[in-house]
Amino acid sequence: MDRFIKHLDLHFKTDDPCRQQLLEHSKIIRSGRGQIYCREDESRPYWCYVLEGVVAAYEMNLKKPYIHWIATEGHYFTGTKHEYSFNSQALHIQFLTKVTIACIPLSILQQLQQNYHSAHHFVSIMRQKKSDFFNKKGLIMVHDAIDRYEKLELLMPSLCYRLTNKQLSEFLYIDPKTLYKSKKRALYDKK
Repeated sequence: MDRFIKHLDLHFKTDDPCRQQLLEHSKIIRSGRGQIYCREDESRPYWCYVLEGVVAAYEMNLKKPYIHWIATEGHYFTGTKHEYSFNSQALHIQFLTKVTIACIPLSILQQLQQNYHSAHHFVSIMRQKKSDFFNKKGLIMVHDAIDRYEKLELLMPSLCYRLTNKQLSEFLYIDPKTLYKSKKRALYDKK
């Protein structure tokens, strides 16, 4: 819980009653690598703030697994389409590493946003972070497969070191051989 308090301190004043409400209604969950948070046909009505680790959402209806999004420390995800929905998002959410998350029931989060401007502001900041992630991913994915790793290094360098080669190829939706060629090219072009 101490780690969650430190994260909240970045966004809330210590005496903000909303901060206290978030702490009271949050449940800290720790899970191991490879554990499934929810399957594509499930709905988990929680807003989850990542305190440690890497969480990924897989699109399973394609020819090969594709990582639609990734959430790392300081980012959030929901087990639904978004924080105002209780419907499934048709994505398979899995922990890629050992993970610690703070989970808040969506109904509580919605209520806090209605009652406290600071909660609305906090969620807006988190939404903007997610929007920035998708904008960067879009800029990466418009490139040819061979160029995607280089763009990932430029726009999201931390992911290059946090994901395995298999996860990188699933995130970039490229063949592992293409990833190898891309990494090799990126390495030698830097020299």
